Amino acid sequence: MARVLFFLALIIAAASAFVAPAGQTSLAGPAFTRAAAPEAPKMMIEGADIAISNVAANANLIATSVGDNGGYFFPIAGIGALAAFILFLAPPLADE
Repeated sequence: MARVLFFLALIIAAASAFVAPAGQTSLAGPAFTRAAAPEAPKMMIEGADIAISNVAANANLIATSVGDNGGYFFPIAGIGALAAFILFLAPPLADE
């Protein structure tokens, strides 16, 4: 029963990813309206090159030791969760 409820919740969560937000429905406008004239895209905004060079020069943004950003907890928890999921899905071996 728990497995059925889990898969039902999983299907509902996956289906909710494809629902359009309330204010931005895909069929909101008339079908045959004239679109605005296309304009050339702006590849970089003013001052972006300075901001990028400042970020690259700042070494404090990079995790440099084991204790930064949670340490070993998230990798170990992720591997443990993956192992638990594989164990949950593995069928029991039948004696022949």
